[in-house]
Amino acid sequence: MNVLKKIGEAVDRVCGVLIVLMVGAMVIITTAQIIWRVGSGTIPGMRPLSWSEEVTRFLLIWATFLGATCVYRRGGNIAITAVQGLFPEGMQRSMRIVVHAVCFCLFAVLLYYGVQYCGKQVRTAAALPVKMKYIYLCLPIGMGICMYHALVMALEEITRKEGA
Repeated sequence: MNVLKKIGEAVDRVCGVLIVLMVGAMVIITTAQIIWRVGSGTIPGMRPLSWSEEVTRFLLIWATFLGATCVYRRGGNIAITAVQGLFPEGMQRSMRIVVHAVCFCLFAVLLYYGVQYCGKQVRTAAALPVKMKYIYLCLPIGMGICMYHALVMALEEITRKEGA
């Protein structure tokens, strides 16, 4: 169980670093686009960056799906805990296990359809020489990571000692 948890923590750290890098790149690219847009109106021969909006959009999409994995692992998603608190601890544990199982199934469905959708993508991005299937890969990758976290968290609930 400890090995599974450590793998989840490592994946979470990698996702966190990637998200920070992506958001940083978005800020830099957007700032450059603004500078180029202003400069293109005043400096002859200077044109706005044609690719910046698309790159920023793709980075935001990837950061969103990787961010979802981090939020799920930390339990930062929306939850109705008031109802859960009305039940005894044993029932609460069972409810958390069921929630993780349902989430696992949802992530599995999204993973399946994400892979199907990526496989059908043959077009290239409008401003970049990038196949769209690589942009859409964020869905199956994100859902695969979420499935892993859901499995580990459910197993953790199952193996946790009563009252711990």
